[in-house]
Amino acid sequence: MKLIRYEQYNACTTQLCKIRTEVRFACQAMGYPETDINLIALAIDEACTNIIRFAYCGDKSGRIVLEVYQAESQAIFLLRDFAECIEESCLEVKSKCLTEPGGLGLQLIHQIMDSVQLIPPPDSVGNILELKKRLPQG
Repeated sequence: MKLIRYEQYNACTTQLCKIRTEVRFACQAMGYPETDINLIALAIDEACTNIIRFAYCGDKSGRIVLEVYQAESQAIFLLRDFAECIEESCLEVKSKCLTEPGGLGLQLIHQIMDSVQLIPPPDSVGNILELKKRLPQG
């Protein structure tokens, strides 16, 4: 597995543009077409927004670590926070009416990415969200 990007950010919405830019650079380096790059950046943006809004409850002193790896056949995006641990069930898409508020971001993330799961942090502090996407053919 090859590390493509490693960056740390404050848990603040003003950092989302920088995060999207880093994700775009990483995706370009791995050969994704522009349409896929835009979708992946959107999914990561949504995941980071959820971390800021729900894990840190808007506390800007929190941190988000972004790691991007290229494996044999997929890109792996790791988002780590240092907030209170959450349950895997928080990532499940609830079937509900699309006109009701809430949950659309998770649906979007699951539709764009091939795999979305929590992995245990090595020091049992915070959460690590792992998002995987198949690499483009060729």
